Amino acid sequence: MDPYKNRPSSAFNSPFFTTNSGAPVWNNNSSLTVGTRGPVLLEDYHLVEKLANFDRERIPERVVHARGASAKGFFEVTHDVSHLTCADFLRAPGVQTPVIVRFSTVIHERGSPETLRDPRGFAVKFYTRE
Repeated sequence: MDPYKNRPSSAFNSPFFTTNSGAPVWNNNSSLTVGTRGPVLLEDYHLVEKLANFDRERIPERVVHARGASAKGFFEVTHDVSHLTCADFLRAPGVQTPVIVRFSTVIHERGSPETLRDPRGFAVKFYTRE
């Protein structure tokens, strides 16, 4: 006696498209729109499901420049550069401006140590009055 004889067929064997809840989809290549060239409707649940499944199909390992180190400090103007800029914090010598500097690294594989030194990115944020 075959124990799999009365087993229902899986969705992989079915020639029909269905939604995540099992409802049949009659047209998999079109979407609901307002008119012939109008915007897509949010009530087109099959399109929303398809886009959500496509978007969540692959989870990336790590975003670019996710690791890094930062430093806080002050930026101090030492010479008069008012003829070069109109930025308030650069116009007078001796003015100290709070700053944060971030050094970031490129993508390393999962499980690699956080202490690898390969800085590729550099960002500075000035906390000015402007």
